[in-house]
Amino acid sequence: MFSFLDMINSSLSYFNLDAKLKSRIYIIIATLGDGYLVYVTFRLFMNHVWLRGFLYCLAMLAITYFLYLNFVFYFLGRTSRLDFLSPRFAKITGQKFNNGTTKTAPSFAAQQQLAEQLANNSNGVFSNAETIPAVVAIDDHEQRNLQKVVDELLEAGIFVNDYSGLSDQQIIDQYAETNQPIPALNARSVPPYFELVHDELRHRLEIYIGVNQMERRAVGHIVKIGLTDASAAHRRYQIYLANLAVTGGPNKIPGRRGSTIMTTADYSLNAQVAYRDRQK
Repeated sequence: MFSFLDMINSSLSYFNLDAKLKSRIYIIIATLGDGYLVYVTFRLFMNHVWLRGFLYCLAMLAITYFLYLNFVFYFLGRTSRLDFLSPRFAKITGQKFNNGTTKTAPSFAAQQQLAEQLANNSNGVFSNAETIPAVVAIDDHEQRNLQKVVDELLEAGIFVNDYSGLSDQQIIDQYAETNQPIPALNARSVPPYFELVHDELRHRLEIYIGVNQMERRAVGHIVKIGLTDASAAHRRYQIYLANLAVTGGPNKIPGRRGSTIMTTADYSLNAQVAYRDRQK
């Protein structure tokens, strides 16, 4: 019986199913196994095999308890008042547990308004004639810093992982047009604080971002401004970071049968710099 259930459980990994649907199927399979365990326990007690029957009974009660918790969560969409273990496991693993309370997510319009406000006011106003795209390189240390800052901004609600408000079907349609994955991070993810610092020791223009200046981190460095090497441009011009957006990261691509699957990628930076001749 258990071998049969294990075979069904293993076969599910070959299908691209939604995580919630797959969890529900697991619950149904586990319920069948738990029912068989109830039958075995009953037969052991009927045959006066007390010790083994008692052990099977404990296992059956534990499995039934966890099945109940998962049923409430995956079928009813809430947590149970009898769930005493999850908060303790959350403390051990460092995860956060909401104790049955849910936070209301900001609307997409509010997210867009916040992003535009940050984009327009975070680092001053520059005319388009004075700005030029810059090429940003990110080493391993800077990539780790960038990941930490993005995590902080996501937790604070400044950045949003909403695939720019696209549904799975819209993601599939857009991928068919562009052949590019759709990042989870909103398209206008401008950090609330960013600045450009000349690192005299390594002779490069370092980009710092953060929730604020006090918590800033080095997340990348400019290697080219337009078609000019950054060092040469810095010797001739005063360089200012006019605009910066975080791109990349986890994304979605089409899966099987009209579904989507998530893939991972490093974050990157889109930078615009302003410049002024040093003689002025």
